[in-house]
Amino acid sequence: MLTGDRFRLSPRLATLRKRRMETPTQPLLAAWRDYLFLREWVRADGASLPERFGVSLAAVIREIPLGLCGDASLAGEHGGDHSYIGFRSHLGSDVVERAVAAGLPAEAVEEMRDWVASQPFAWQSLAPVAGWPPELREAQDRAIVQVWGTDLNHSIRDYSRVLSEGFTGIRNRIGEAVAAQAPTDPQAPQRRAALWAFHAVADAAQGLGLRHAEGLRAKMTEAPDEATRTRLQTVANICERVPAEPARTFAEAVQSLWFAHMVTVWEDGVNANGIGRIDQILWPYLEADLAAGRTTLAEASELLAELWLKLYMPYDVQQMMVGGQHPDGSDAVNPLSYLVLDVTEAMDFVRCLSARLHNGSPRPFVTRCLELVARGGGIPFFFNDEALIPALVDHGVPIEDARGYAAIGCIEITVPGKASPHAVSHWINLARVLELTLHGGRDPRDGRQIGPEGPDLRQCACMDDVVAAFKQQFEHFAAWSVYGSNSAETAHQAQYRLPYLSILTDDCIGRGMDIMEGGARYNYHSSAAMGVPNAADSLAALNQVLYVDGSSTADEVLLALGADFEGHEALRGRLMRCARYGNDDAAPDAMAARLVDMYCDVLDGHQTVRGGRFFTHLFTFTLMLPMGRATGATPDGRRAGEPLAYSVSPGQGRDTHGLTAVVRSLAALPHHRVAASSSAILELDPVLLESGGIGAFADLLMAAVRLRVGQLQFNVVSAETLRAAQEDPSRYANLCVRVSGFSQQFRLLDREMQEHIVARTKHARG
Repeated sequence: MLTGDRFRLSPRLATLRKRRMETPTQPLLAAWRDYLFLREWVRADGASLPERFGVSLAAVIREIPLGLCGDASLAGEHGGDHSYIGFRSHLGSDVVERAVAAGLPAEAVEEMRDWVASQPFAWQSLAPVAGWPPELREAQDRAIVQVWGTDLNHSIRDYSRVLSEGFTGIRNRIGEAVAAQAPTDPQAPQRRAALWAFHAVADAAQGLGLRHAEGLRAKMTEAPDEATRTRLQTVANICERVPAEPARTFAEAVQSLWFAHMVTVWEDGVNANGIGRIDQILWPYLEADLAAGRTTLAEASELLAELWLKLYMPYDVQQMMVGGQHPDGSDAVNPLSYLVLDVTEAMDFVRCLSARLHNGSPRPFVTRCLELVARGGGIPFFFNDEALIPALVDHGVPIEDARGYAAIGCIEITVPGKASPHAVSHWINLARVLELTLHGGRDPRDGRQIGPEGPDLRQCACMDDVVAAFKQQFEHFAAWSVYGSNSAETAHQAQYRLPYLSILTDDCIGRGMDIMEGGARYNYHSSAAMGVPNAADSLAALNQVLYVDGSSTADEVLLALGADFEGHEALRGRLMRCARYGNDDAAPDAMAARLVDMYCDVLDGHQTVRGGRFFTHLFTFTLMLPMGRATGATPDGRRAGEPLAYSVSPGQGRDTHGLTAVVRSLAALPHHRVAASSSAILELDPVLLESGGIGAFADLLMAAVRLRVGQLQFNVVSAETLRAAQEDPSRYANLCVRVSGFSQQFRLLDREMQEHIVARTKHARG
């Protein structure tokens, strides 16, 4: 119910919340998903690759047991993450063990055991590409690059299409596309296979609501009271219509959206499959209901709260987004935007929520977002239209589509329902690239030539020489990273299909192509730069001690780095006293900008398999810890094995001039070129937002928007509180922190990550 203008949980919702947080997943449903997918895959032996994926997913949709709750107003459960059967060339004993532990019937378990033993996906190891060459494998083994290249997860389907057309309409549109295939078209056999798979999935999804309606009516006979029977009847009536038909009301829209997301999880798992711009998807339905008197804001809040509970996972990157702009550039904030924030606050758990800001964002919206930030947990986090929209346009996305962007998972950018973004397709460790640069392309650990032969630090007469040598090494590793990403995309096309993602992505139906085959309107890969702050600080420090004041020689620096500064404390002290990125100092900030420009220039010069581009990410995820462990001492004074900086946040403890200085350093970077999004987590002591501090902080945040800082996340917690949470985890069981593009309960993080977060500067002044 609402108290004043804010939402709070009713006793019914409080009970549902407690139950959900105690049991966030349903392993038996996940096991049934695996069983049904495997059963149908084996039965479809001899069918085409698209058809086998289509019928296998369709069987899951049609037959998976129903997750029904008598005191809930939303029907359905997906069960949680499954074993990714269909996307693994080798099925291990874990698949059967999970089924046994989940309680799958013994007969079904024995069938699964036989199917797993037959290794029905072993052919996937026969990828139609050459194996990784030594140059790439060694670069990955030595933590210079990390190639992923996957098409899995990291998507936002066009859920608004399900709400507006229903699966009946989508199925009919697929049927029209099938009928349009001329038998003489050389591509017709391949297109018909894809479209047949699309049709199978849409046809099965059409009946999803009806299955739940029947189950709900059966449950009515067991209802303990009239209120429960009435609720079951109401939900059953909704399920009889959606998702088969277009939604007419807010309640139908929310139910249809949830059903659509359930199918996403059955196809592709929970991880980083987002909802998108929820206030834009659902507001037309709520607006119409409010105008007609069919619902109230209080009732809408209750339904949203139930959706939040359905989405709840301890590790949640099913991101949704509010705010931003309409296709014509006008502000898109609406009453539902505020309702989303209110419900998120009231639920008091991690709900992966972000906000888009631009120069015209309403001040009350910005303030309300910051009121949630002040509570801790890092929600919501912020994306800047003033940087990201120009970057997308510069990378070939028309401005109307660019204004519809949304973030996937942590901070990755997509155009919902139109793109195949290949999020974080690879990472390149710039601190490690610099380490090799200083030694002429050799790894100082064993002297092996890993990069191209080039001048070492002793042979560089000026900073331009050092940067040129760095670029030579970087271009080498960027080329092999591109090779790895393109290799992965080519291999995956021969290994699996994603028919459900395809039918909710333009222009797969029109082209008769699965998204794995290039059916999406926009096909690109995202290349993630790691260690920008470390490399910038290192280069700026080298410039100072070698070429500006001449207080050290190249031999002294190389000797100190090789000794991890043991016995070279004086030199380390000089290096650490040099200006650092994050303090509004021109030298390191300009060097960081120079590195980002270089990264964008080099990656923009390469093509994907589909002729697309490599969008730049400035994002580490959690790899700043393992990649840091593999990186030797660096000229910024960092010792070997210490963590690298998180994304483009300053290195641990190096931002000493206040929050405003950090924002100015961030603004020095060319975010308007970074189309896959940058990422920065800024640590705030709670005192900064006390005693009216939110207003001043809103001014600072909007200044960052005007300065085109691409993305910002905030942790509002003191170091003392974090230390106390380490000592007594049970007392701080619900303490959440922003980790690395996602929020998590502090007690669930390993000690290394906890220490990394504690060590990040906690700003107590602007």
